Amino acid sequence: MLAKLDTKDLEIQKNELINQINALKQKIQASIIQKDKLSKDIDENINLINTQIKKLDKLIEAKKYAIKAKENKLQKLANDYKRFSRLYKNRKISYEKYENVKTAFFVLQNEINADKKMLESMNEDKNALFIKLNIAENNKKEVIRLAKLTDSMKSQLKVLNDKLAFINQHIKESFIYAPFNGKIAKKFENPDEVVNAGSKILSIVNPKDLYVLVLLEETKLKGIKKGNYAKIHIDATNRDYDGYVEKILPASAATFALVPRDISSGEFTKLAQRFYVRIKFKKIPKDVLVGMSGEVEIAKSY
Repeated sequence: MLAKLDTKDLEIQKNELINQINALKQKIQASIIQKDKLSKDIDENINLINTQIKKLDKLIEAKKYAIKAKENKLQKLANDYKRFSRLYKNRKISYEKYENVKTAFFVLQNEINADKKMLESMNEDKNALFIKLNIAENNKKEVIRLAKLTDSMKSQLKVLNDKLAFINQHIKESFIYAPFNGKIAKKFENPDEVVNAGSKILSIVNPKDLYVLVLLEETKLKGIKKGNYAKIHIDATNRDYDGYVEKILPASAATFALVPRDISSGEFTKLAQRFYVRIKFKKIPKDVLVGMSGEVEIAKSY
């Protein structure tokens, strides 16, 4: 992996979607259970739901009591936290003592928040049970309504899953991998910078794809064919290397120039065109770098 785009916003959206999907799955499951129960004996369902409500009421009361006890304890910790903060600021206590009180305060605060969320969930479950009870007391036509509602929620679930798959694909595409084993030649962007779509981030070089690009006049191309032996001399290393002609590009160097010659006036001077010839090393040298210059001798064949 070469680089990773910041996926924080995408991760937040992903987590929100996962929560929505899980909540919707629970609702769908509850709806299915509801419908199945309604198809059975209504009186039996009423007795069962009433038992569940009583049991949940006890749990809710117990949870409320636990939250109240923790809130009283949190108030004391809050006072200690303020006092220790003041003492630590005045360098009268150690950082360890201050950090212990601070940690205890926030841990208990998080526990209370978690308990409150659990209590909200219990109340939601209780409300769901009352809804079930009312439905159970209605006639069997409610089963049909629940079946339609379940289908509707399943459609919503499919939409959410499609959105999640779309975000996951974006997250997957936020990781940039090298297409080959090579070396980074240039870095265009630094960490934590904002880049536009299509911007260059890194340039990488494939050491196994090292070649020499030669410009030959068209008059010297005769006898130059693919596969011809070539001797490559690199100035930087002052060494000769064996190579061969890999490719002769099909258009001259001037054909696709940014500023081509203007011959619209009818004036034309005949010039020998130059063509690119790509020379590959028979054995990739370790001491030759991209951008080095040198000379090439090519053996012709007729």
